Order: sequence, then C-alpha cells, then structure tokens
Amino acid sequence: MAHANDGKTKLLVAAIDFGTTYSGYAFSFHSDYMHEPTKAQVPTSWVGGAGGLMSLKTPTVLLLNPDKTFNSFGYEAENKFLELVEDEEHQKYYYFRRFKMMLYEARSLKRDMMIVDANNHSMKALEVIAISINYLKNHLKKVVDNRIKSIEEDDIHWVLTVPAIWSDGSKQFMREAAELAGIKSEHLDIALEPEAASLYCMHLPVDKMHLEGNVTDTMRAAPFQKGTKYMVLDVGGGTVDITVHEVVDEGKLKELDHANGGEWGGTKVDASFEKFLSDITGPTIFKKFKSDFLDDYIDMCREFEARKRTVNSNKTGKETIKIPVNLIGVYEEDSQKKFIDRLKEMKFNEKVVFLKDKLRIDVEIVKSWFNDSCCKSVDHMKRLFRKKKNSGVNTILLVGGFSESQMLQDTFKSNFSDKRIIIPEEAGLVVLKGAVLFGHNPLTVVSRIAKCSYGIRVFRDFDSEHHPESKRVQVGKKKFKCKDIFAKHVTKGQELVIGESQSKERYAPLEADQVSLVFDVYTSSEEEPSFVTDEDCTYVGQLEVEIPENLDVKDRGVVVSMIFGGTEIRVEGKVEKTEKVTKASFDFLQ
Repeated sequence: MAHANDGKTKLLVAAIDFGTTYSGYAFSFHSDYMHEPTKAQVPTSWVGGAGGLMSLKTPTVLLLNPDKTFNSFGYEAENKFLELVEDEEHQKYYYFRRFKMMLYEARSLKRDMMIVDANNHSMKALEVIAISINYLKNHLKKVVDNRIKSIEEDDIHWVLTVPAIWSDGSKQFMREAAELAGIKSEHLDIALEPEAASLYCMHLPVDKMHLEGNVTDTMRAAPFQKGTKYMVLDVGGGTVDITVHEVVDEGKLKELDHANGGEWGGTKVDASFEKFLSDITGPTIFKKFKSDFLDDYIDMCREFEARKRTVNSNKTGKETIKIPVNLIGVYEEDSQKKFIDRLKEMKFNEKVVFLKDKLRIDVEIVKSWFNDSCCKSVDHMKRLFRKKKNSGVNTILLVGGFSESQMLQDTFKSNFSDKRIIIPEEAGLVVLKGAVLFGHNPLTVVSRIAKCSYGIRVFRDFDSEHHPESKRVQVGKKKFKCKDIFAKHVTKGQELVIGESQSKERYAPLEADQVSLVFDVYTSSEEEPSFVTDEDCTYVGQLEVEIPENLDVKDRGVVVSMIFGGTEIRVEGKVEKTEKVTKASFDFLQ
C-alpha cells in the first residue's frame, strides 16, 4: 500500500466506523492483506445490550465526567449512566448519544459548533467527536499491542468512514476531529461508506452473499463481473446513502450517478415508536417521563432496538412491547386518568391491549412504524432507476446496520422484484471491512460524479449588456467591475476522474500590496449558475492561495488547479512566472 501522502507501505491499516447508532473498528496487517484481502479483524470484546451478549459494534454513546474528562464509551457508558441515574448523581455528568447526525443536518458547520447532551449541558461538537474517536483509537491499539508490542504510531494508516452524501464541510469536520484525537492528517484517509461496501463485496466469495430476485447462473458465478451496473444502498441508523456504480475493470469502479439519499435510517423507526407513545400520553407528559426517569427511557430504547429487528412483513397477530411502569405512573398522576381508559379513548378497537407493564400491539401498527424509512427509500430509488444515466442498473447491493432489518429487506424485494438484490453476510460490518481494503488500496474508484456545481466568487470587467447594474462596483479610479460572479470550476453531473485536475484558472491580485488571494467558495444545484447570490447557491467555505511579493504586479498571477475527484477536494497553486508551487488550501468550516 503506497500512499501519495508518504509513499510508504504501512504495517497496519485501521478503519473506524463512527456511526449514528453504533460504532466500531476493524484492522488488518499488510501481510494478511497480501495473502487474503478480506481478512479484517473486528473485536468481539464489546459486551452489553439485551442479554449482555458479545457484540461486534458498540453504541455511539459518550459519558464524560463533570470536569469534561473521559469516563466511558459505548455499552459501558450506557450502563454507568444508568447507575448514576439510579443514584441520582447523573445531573453533573455529560451524556451524549446519537450525535453524528448533526453533521448532516447542519446547513453550515462551524468549528465552535455546540451540541447539547441528555442533561442539557452544552459542549463543542468537535471535542465530543474527537474524544469518541480517541477512545476507539486507543481501544484498537490495545488489541493490536496484544499481537505486536513494537508497533509505532507511524506504522498505522487510519481510515475514517463517512456517508457519501455528506458535505465537504462535514468531511473536514471529521478529519479535524481525528487530528484532535491524535491521528496525523498524513496518516488518515476519508472513505465514502457505499464505496467501501462495494470494494468489500467485489472481493467477497459468492457463498458469502445472499442473492434474491432476478438472478441468472452467470450472476451467481460472478456477481461483479466487468460491465455490471448496480446500486449500493448503505442503510444505517441515521441516513440512507445511495450510489450507483459500474465495474470497469477487475477491482475498479466508476460512479454513474452522484451520491444521494436522505435521513431515512433506522432511527426513523425509533422516532415513530416514540411518537406512538407520545400520542397516547401527550407530548408534555412523555417529555416529563424522559426527563424524570431517564434510566427507564434508556432501557426502553435498548429493548425496542432489539425488538424492531424481528419484525417482518409476513408476521400476523400482535407484538408484545414492554412499557416502563413509570411512564404509566407519570401519565396517571398528571392526567388524573387511568392509562387503560386512555387507550379506550384512542379507539384502537382491540388493536392495542394493555396487560400490566406490556402493550400487545397489532403487528400492522408496528409495521407502520417502518413506513417513513422504507417508503421514502423506495420512492427515491424508483426515481433513480428512471434516470437515463442509470439504465441497465439491474442489481441492488444492500448493506449497513439497518439493512439487516427483515422488514426493510421484504419491502425492497416486493418493490424491486425485477432486480437482483445482494445482501452480504454480516451486512452491518461490510462498510467497516471495506474501509480497511480502501486503506490498503485507495485507487479503486476511477471516477465520480459531481453532486453539484462548484465555483468561486470573482470580479469581472463590467459589461452593461450582460451584467445587471446592481452588480457594478468601482475598483480604483477608473475601473468598473461586476461583483458576485459565479466562476464555475465544476459542473453538476460532470464526471470527475480521480487524480486529474478538473479546473485550472489563472488569478491575479486586484491590489498591488496583496500577499494572498482569498476566494469565497460556493456550490449550486444548477448546472449553469450566474451569480453566487442566486437562490440555488450556497456558501461553503474559502480557498486561500499565497502569492509572491518579490515580483512585478504583472507577474504575480497564480494558476490554481482544483482536484474534485477524490473523497475530499484538493487544491494546488503555482506561480505563473516561476512555476513555483505556492501554498493553497480549502477551508469549509466557518
């Protein structure tokens, strides 16, 4: 594995999957990769959840002490916090869970962005994520040390997975969090989750895959032969991440359609379940229950997490779901009504039956809790299949933690009976193991499709025939310029070849005393934007390029090359006169 960043083959590749609901890591030594590429080691040391079973991932839950120092992570953090709640000592602690989604939901990210925990305490999101990554990093190193004591920090190449639909700012945020956690930037790759899944499945033997639907003998023999076009659905706790790939050569892929999707992951089912209970008790009472009996609420969520995996479309009758006694108590005390009488008011007509501390719920109601996630995913996929660029895509690769839901699988099988559906073994670990492969050989995807148009805000000579008067500004004594022009570098839908510069533009300073050029970077959902102030344009950050001071004004032009094809955007600057490379960088965080 020779990386462009250091040119050395690393002894070990370690991947961290920092998920919305669960997190984990995997690793493989270079010697193992050369012998058996898919042999990635995943720890089985996470213990917790229903029944205290061994788990391959742990909940994305962080507990900090009152002084903000690390206490615990994962199942251990859940258990310790429950003990603190029982002893009524939890209020001073910091308890964060499922906080990754704020990186997707935030329209603009700032380094000092704050997030709020279960106790209504605020803390910088960058620090919270960095502490979490640091824990996973140290946990991994302890496991590796048991095998090789002499391994050094510089012997490890790290890979951090992110959804393909994330913004450039979100990717930079995760990179900076990893750096804050002690991972050197030059030792870190960002891998896109659906691509990592594709890479792993291309190496996976056919007997390790479950194939459904329109499957030919050829398909069974070689599911990912050259020319195969397929849609990857990475269905996690927070998002459904979709990309469309074509196999162009052995072990090589190209993207046919830009990454897309939405926040339709498994937590939508949890939200529907909570809304069901909130509709019965009323939102104010349910909120009070969560606040006053947080330990009961956490236990209820744990039990439901295990229960929802057993629901499938063929089930009939009723599902039994345990309800905390304190939820019933809070309702009856605050409403002065019996809980059983409230169920009668709701006119469930025997579809919901109350038995002591349990609800017997008609399975059709339980199935309806999956509608938000399943239906939105299916509708979006149907729109994608209708696109001309996706013609010939006849295979769906289903991966991610929530892809193991039988209800989700049944929905896709019934809606896409004309497609081949591939579900690999341990679908929840496919992204993680694929990220390890990506770390050993990152040159797998040969081209990607631009999700949007990229450009920078520039001034151009004012032309009264083409530019509105409102954009005219005076520069110097006699010059008039048009401001806010969207100088396009990449067009939405454009094929971006990996490693190639998509754009080379010459820029020169407006003023003689300028020592750097700073550009505002914008994206647009349109292919041909005119001005950065257009409604479809979004400010995403800045590009800074240093310019030499010891040259005449006319010789101080800089050629800026932008490389968009990778998992992260890169920029290079070169002085036109001397061809000397000058410092250039993007900053997508405000």
